[in-house]
Amino acid sequence: MKNKTKKRTIIILVIVIIITIFLPSIKLLYNQTMHREFIEKVANNSITANIKIIQLTYESGYNSTSTGVSAGASGVIFHREDNKYFALTANHVIAELEGVDRTEIIAMGFDDIDFDIDKFGSGVANHYKQFPVCMIEYTSEKYDLAVISFVSDEEYAVLPLAESAPKYGNKVASMSNPYGERNIVTAGRIKSKKNWNYEDESGKFQYQIMNHSALTSAGSSGSALLNKDLEIVGINLGGNENLFRQFVSGMAIPIDQVHVFLEEWNGNTFP
Repeated sequence: MKNKTKKRTIIILVIVIIITIFLPSIKLLYNQTMHREFIEKVANNSITANIKIIQLTYESGYNSTSTGVSAGASGVIFHREDNKYFALTANHVIAELEGVDRTEIIAMGFDDIDFDIDKFGSGVANHYKQFPVCMIEYTSEKYDLAVISFVSDEEYAVLPLAESAPKYGNKVASMSNPYGERNIVTAGRIKSKKNWNYEDESGKFQYQIMNHSALTSAGSSGSALLNKDLEIVGINLGGNENLFRQFVSGMAIPIDQVHVFLEEWNGNTFP
C-alpha cells in the first residue's frame, strides 16, 4: 500500500513539473497565434517608434581610459519638435552606474544596425558612438520613468499617449528589444483587475503596476505597451518568472501614472 501511495505521489509530482515547464510556452504560443493580426498591425505601423538605448560608460585609470557598453534596453518615441525626438523609458535604464567617471546615453533607431561582437570582436564602443547622444530631459525614481531626447534627420513614428489605462482583459502589445533581438512585438491581455504597489529593491519607492501577459524579457525595460488603437498605455519595467525562469507576466507603469509624471516635468502635458 505504501509503495502504491509513493508511486502515485511521484507521478503527480512529475505531472506538476511537466505542466509547470510547458504551460508558459503553450500560453505564449497561444497569445502570438490568437493576436497575429494585432501584432502585424503594430509591426507595420508603430515599430519605427521603438528605439534601443545603449549606455556607454567611461572610466579613467593609470595612463588609460576604458569604455564600457551596456547590453541595451528599450524606449518609445512619443513627441517630436522639428528634428528632435522625445522618448519615454524606465529610469533604471539610464541611471548612472557607480564607479564610472562619465556616462553617455545612445539612442538607436529601429533600423540602425547593432554591433555583432561575436563577428567583429573589438571596436564595439566606436560603433555605437556614431549614433545620437541623448539628453536626459527628466527622470523620476518615484515612478521609475524617464524622458530622453535626441536629434535625428530620420523619420520615425511618434505614438500618442492613451487618455486612460487599459482594463482587465483588454488586448495589449509589447514592442521592445529583448537581448540579442530587435523590434520584437508580442501580445497578450491585462491580467490585473486593479493596480498594485510594487516596491523597488531599496524599499524606498512603491510603483503603481499593472500585470499583462505580453512576453517581455531582459532588454524590454522601458519599452511601450500599446492598445489596439496603437496608443501607449504603459511603460514596461520588468517581468515575473517561475522557478524555471520562464516568463509568467510583464509589469508596466500604467498610462495614468505616466501622465502624472509628465505633468511634474515642468507642468508639461502631451496629448
